[in-house]
Amino acid sequence: MEENKKDKYNIFAIFVFNVMILLFLIAWEKAQNFENFLTGNVIPELIGICIELLVVIFVFEKWQTNKEHKKTIVYEKRLREYLIFFLTHGLVELPDNLKIGNFYGYTHQQNKQEIKKIIDYLNQNEISLNILKKIHKHLQIDKTAFENLLEVAALLSDKHFKSWIRIVYYVNKLETLSDTDIKEYKVTIMLILREINRFDTASYEHKIYVGSNI
Repeated sequence: MEENKKDKYNIFAIFVFNVMILLFLIAWEKAQNFENFLTGNVIPELIGICIELLVVIFVFEKWQTNKEHKKTIVYEKRLREYLIFFLTHGLVELPDNLKIGNFYGYTHQQNKQEIKKIIDYLNQNEISLNILKKIHKHLQIDKTAFENLLEVAALLSDKHFKSWIRIVYYVNKLETLSDTDIKEYKVTIMLILREINRFDTASYEHKIYVGSNI
């Protein structure tokens, strides 16, 4: 649920609770004894209404929170599908032992290890310009989609948005590199993989992925 909506519900709940306490104190002060307070005063009925309102607020807020959570999961799934497509098709030139698994949200620990393995390989080995250019070509085809999905990433969390905007930045940076600058190609691709890992971590921490529960 959006933070401003939560704040509104919380403020209203606090207001109702304070009204209920005030009514209770007024009735208690005016009643001669507790039995009269319960049977001969309209204020207890108002207190009962306040209690019912608090219950309704709690139930509605829980329902709204679940609804918003499901909506963010749909948004996250759209973004993750592009990342999965790149990881499974854009890196096909790398050795078979570096293949990415499903890259689902609930396999976060496995995702992290697999991406680290790829980054370590790129960092520690000589990679031909031909392989790097093929990775770049895949990202180049998806560049417009990545840019257009920035608005979707902004609907999740600050961490998601920062990771996504950095992915877009590094994809665009590849366009500016010299064909002979193999080292810079490698570094930029590794930075893209690092941001993909951060996106996955943000989803795991915020429990925004298919199969997560709040």
